[in-house]
Amino acid sequence: MIAYRVHHFLERTAERTPDAEAMVTHEPGAARLTYAQVARAAGTVTAQLRALGVSRGDRVAILAHNGVEWVAAWFGALAAGAVAVPINTAADPHSLAHYVGDAGARVLVVGPRLERVVAQTGDRLGAVTVVCAPAMVEPLAKALPAATVLAAAVTGAQPLSSGGGVDLDVAAIIYTSGSTGRPRGAVLSHRNIVSNVHSIVEYLALRPEDRVLALLPFYYVYGLSILQMTFATGGTVVVENRFQYPAVALDTMEKERCTGFAGVPSTYAILMNRSNFAERAADGLASLRWATQAGGGMSPALTRQVMAALGPRRLFVMYGATEASARLAFLPPEELSGAVGSIGRAIPNVELTVRRPGGEPCEVDEIGELFAQGSNVMSGYWNDPDETARVLGPYGYRTGDLARRDADGRFWLVGRTRDMLKVGGHRVAAKEIEDVILEHAGVHECAVIGVPDEILGDRLIAYVVLKEPGALDGKALGLFLSERLPAYKIPALFDLRAELPKNESGKIMKETLRAEAAAQP
Repeated sequence: MIAYRVHHFLERTAERTPDAEAMVTHEPGAARLTYAQVARAAGTVTAQLRALGVSRGDRVAILAHNGVEWVAAWFGALAAGAVAVPINTAADPHSLAHYVGDAGARVLVVGPRLERVVAQTGDRLGAVTVVCAPAMVEPLAKALPAATVLAAAVTGAQPLSSGGGVDLDVAAIIYTSGSTGRPRGAVLSHRNIVSNVHSIVEYLALRPEDRVLALLPFYYVYGLSILQMTFATGGTVVVENRFQYPAVALDTMEKERCTGFAGVPSTYAILMNRSNFAERAADGLASLRWATQAGGGMSPALTRQVMAALGPRRLFVMYGATEASARLAFLPPEELSGAVGSIGRAIPNVELTVRRPGGEPCEVDEIGELFAQGSNVMSGYWNDPDETARVLGPYGYRTGDLARRDADGRFWLVGRTRDMLKVGGHRVAAKEIEDVILEHAGVHECAVIGVPDEILGDRLIAYVVLKEPGALDGKALGLFLSERLPAYKIPALFDLRAELPKNESGKIMKETLRAEAAAQP
């Protein structure tokens, strides 16, 4: 049974294998739920939303931590014909009011431990109806049989959209992370998301026996793809919300016999520098078969560390964007050792091209901007026609990344267009400097930005977190770089810190660093 709408990932797997384990959750609240039970929870949400008058196209915002509440709200809203709007759980009252108001949400579903921020937001939420998620999943034990709920979820099917099919209906508005600019709501259809999930399942070769550790938040498009690809294949999602204690997450990975997990670069930096992951991977974690990395470029030095720790297990280096429903490219694990630093090739159903400013395709190894076309690419940004027109055009989605394509068809990122700096007349990629800094054995993570300078154009600042505080200073780092980079690429200032600002998905927030630097005299 092929899914053509997102909620079919849950519904059709529940029909095939109702008693298979769908989700495992731990603190704060342990549970083991079958596909039938998760389907009942989603059916309860669908029924409640319909009782509130929610109909096709209405927006339903979801503010919840990873768990059955979030999953039930997501699939339940989609089955009701609504447009789901996941919201960052780190939202403060101001940003929560902005997301809800910008999306024009009719209902806000709130999960446990997040009621306070909603109360603090108060009247700024406008006329939205607030529903507490626990009330939705409480009837699990006494819910109708799964088959009945599933049937109720798909009755009263809506008429075909003017675009030619219900798979073209909008499924979600997912806001970008804001790590490189103002968060914008990417409008994704059922077709966008479904086609991308099928492509991911294909290249990862997922199967029902997979048990995937979910460390990334589901409101984040990468974390959401982990949930959906696992449900599409009938596997088990093991939710672990305690990654601030990496040893606890590794205990869960081992105890639950997880076969795979996903992380962003900071996830792997923590595992390699702040845990005994390498030792445990060598002596335990017998069920682990694969790992994926996306959410920003991982330095070659860290990639090699992770490869060494994983040993024969398969590491998939990937590339994507919220605007592409998650995934655009991946590097086959068997090519990784000879192509560390590459993002690989386009996934199935996607075409990637590197183009000059005038739109002409670049030659092999010529640097240009990366564009993407495919059935997974958004229709635009919600309520932002100007930005939509800027990033969507005749060559597809303009990623904002500078890249080159090698003779084997693999793509290599050079940096973000925003991160291309001009120092004393030289063009400098922040990523290149960051990768070299991360080669130092004493560095945990770093970020390089440029601040305006009347003489230089951009003055480079490197924000650095050390593995052992006090083990290095800026002078030592400067000497290290002087042996590897020309003088104009060496930052004028090394700001050593205990941590870097990150969003909830682990991405370094360069915008925060730029704002902080701009405020300095």
